[in-house]
Amino acid sequence: MKSYKFHSIFTRTLAVATLAFGLHAAPAAAATYDMGELSARPYAVNFVALPAESSFLDVYKFTLSSERLVAASAVSNVALLGGKSFATHISDFAVSFFNDSNPGVSLGSWSGSPMDFVSNLGVGDYHFKVSGVVDGRYGGNYIFSIANTTSEAISVTAVPEPEQWALFAIGLAFLGLMGRRRAMRS
Repeated sequence: MKSYKFHSIFTRTLAVATLAFGLHAAPAAAATYDMGELSARPYAVNFVALPAESSFLDVYKFTLSSERLVAASAVSNVALLGGKSFATHISDFAVSFFNDSNPGVSLGSWSGSPMDFVSNLGVGDYHFKVSGVVDGRYGGNYIFSIANTTSEAISVTAVPEPEQWALFAIGLAFLGLMGRRRAMRS
């Protein structure tokens, strides 16, 4: 029961902060968030509340000192206070991903919410661009998170399950019986 009470108080506080910021803030401008060396931190999460009638272009920069499996997620129009959004909304929500060693070349882009990204990335500097138009009566909000999911990059190799081996053996046995049957006929 205590965790529900904490969650309820936390979401109410976030809702009040979003409403207050949306009602009293100036039009949003571009913001840059330097998340630093991602290998040193397993994850980073950023909740952003935006004022009404504005547009934004936020940049999330990070660095990798070794090859890593990286996961990122962005969700706009996060419902607060028990699922009620209090007329907060972001339209044209978009996310683009770039490797800083190849400026101007997007490694991927997504529109709409939610956005999920998982990839093995090499050593280097990277950044995500998150943009949209805030058209909710009381502004808008989104959450961006990025995680270093393992200490080393992984590669996945398919390993047959026992059921697959059994089907393979049955198939070989069937082919053997068919061959033997044909040999007996001739």
